[in-house]
Amino acid sequence: MMQPGTPRTGQQPSGQRITIDQAIQDAQNYAAKVGNTLTVADVLEFQNGFYAIVTEQSTGRGAFELLIDPDTGNVSREMSPDMMWNLKYGRMRANGSGDNTVTLQQAQTDAQKVLDARGSGATLGNDAFDFYGFYTFNYQVNGQTAGLLSVNGINGQVWLDARLGNFIAEKEVGK
Repeated sequence: MMQPGTPRTGQQPSGQRITIDQAIQDAQNYAAKVGNTLTVADVLEFQNGFYAIVTEQSTGRGAFELLIDPDTGNVSREMSPDMMWNLKYGRMRANGSGDNTVTLQQAQTDAQKVLDARGSGATLGNDAFDFYGFYTFNYQVNGQTAGLLSVNGINGQVWLDARLGNFIAEKEVGK
């Protein structure tokens, strides 16, 4: 497995931002080194980097989330919900099935309540990824993707990711 922060080519930053297609390739390389039954489903480009969702080919369920540095192509695991709430691929591995006890519908309701409390007019987008132990959603402001949030699949806690910066683009690779 590639270690967090490992450059994709061993090169130092060139001062030029990598493309979304390069980020997809870097994420696919990382996923392949973890296991040949994993695939990249979706990559979102934000001002501060790329975010990728890796899924299991056999189930279509979310395996884990990756961050790709926009200048170097360094690939690392998302350190927040993915590592802390992920019951199969994260630090909190479960002995059981890793199934979420919070339903997708309840997670959506909890997420929207947090967005409403912010007063920004944000609404959940149509994409929802079901991971072992949590859900991840994109949210929109004025019909445009504005960011990501995750909901703990066991207790309903909502985590809003504010580190990514402004949304630039999204590319679905395969679901």
